Amino acid sequence: MKKQKIKYRKIRGINRRKRAIEQWGAHHQTLDIEKLKETHRDYVKFWVRPWTDFSLINSVYPEPTGELKASLIANLMTIYESWDELLKQLEQPYYLQTWLFEGAISRSQIICTIQEPMDFTNVFQPVDEQSNEGIKSSSHYNEQTAEVLDRYQWKLHRYIQAYDLADPWDAAYIESLDSQQLLRKQTIGQKEYQIAEIDKVWLLA
Repeated sequence: MKKQKIKYRKIRGINRRKRAIEQWGAHHQTLDIEKLKETHRDYVKFWVRPWTDFSLINSVYPEPTGELKASLIANLMTIYESWDELLKQLEQPYYLQTWLFEGAISRSQIICTIQEPMDFTNVFQPVDEQSNEGIKSSSHYNEQTAEVLDRYQWKLHRYIQAYDLADPWDAAYIESLDSQQLLRKQTIGQKEYQIAEIDKVWLLA
């Protein structure tokens, strides 16, 4: 399958985008405890335009950089801290995690569960050799983000997905991947799957 060239669209109105990120962060700081008690889980993704827009043409918006990236990280971790304080008041075990994607940072999110622990071993695989620099080795780490990122201990993981080798769409997508992304083949049930690394993600240690 021939790789299609992706065209990147220009991000316009930086100050407007920054305000939208800040509004997203403020809106999600309060965790709906009553809903959480019913569903036992909740999450918040980075739903901010234009990064959530679906394009019908072969073009995408570039990932947030500079001030926009710094604002995304700051607001993401503010949500994490706010949820952490609220969850502590429940006085029961809970799982709270930040998924900070290294490549596609716009896919980052906060997720929490109570009562029913979630197993993400089929999604995240720890990188065998962790950098001695830790989060400082991330492309997201700079003078604008250091103050926030340095508050926590992070561990780098592979974000992996399983693709059905018998499915034409999955098989075509696999062909478009770099060979280094193809980790192993695995039989699940009666089907053979290709396990591939789609991105890397930083999780709180």
